[in-house]
Amino acid sequence: MNDPLSELYDIEGIDAISWWPLAFGWLLVVVISTIVVLFIFIYYYKRRLFKQSWQYGILNQLSVMQRNLNEENAQASVTELSELIRRIGMHQYSRPECAGLEGKTWLEWLRQHDPNQFDWEAKGKWLIEAPYAPNYRSIPKEDILNFIKAIRAWVR
Repeated sequence: MNDPLSELYDIEGIDAISWWPLAFGWLLVVVISTIVVLFIFIYYYKRRLFKQSWQYGILNQLSVMQRNLNEENAQASVTELSELIRRIGMHQYSRPECAGLEGKTWLEWLRQHDPNQFDWEAKGKWLIEAPYAPNYRSIPKEDILNFIKAIRAWVR
């Protein structure tokens, strides 16, 4: 009797599958992965640059001030806000343009240069009165929060 296995022959001549060119699906995966990695890199680079900027320091200071705001430190907070807004003005414009301003002229300058058009002349009286006001005079918390919101919008 004849063995059926003896009639089988080995398969020869099949080449290995090459890596290149990639199939369309793999090419799509490579392109999408590259784009995602690039966006992540750009996001963290911009975030790092922002954390090293003056805006980040001021926004951080405003957040701490807003968290710790109460009736006892309201006057000190307004004084600090006045200093902050003056530093912002000197940074964005020039020192001679805004450093020497005081009183109504300071509030008018703020109104003219504020990109969000906050009404500094009407609502900003505490910025010029608080440093010289007696300690028993209370400053409304809502006014201080409005200042913080206006300064935060100016910085961004």
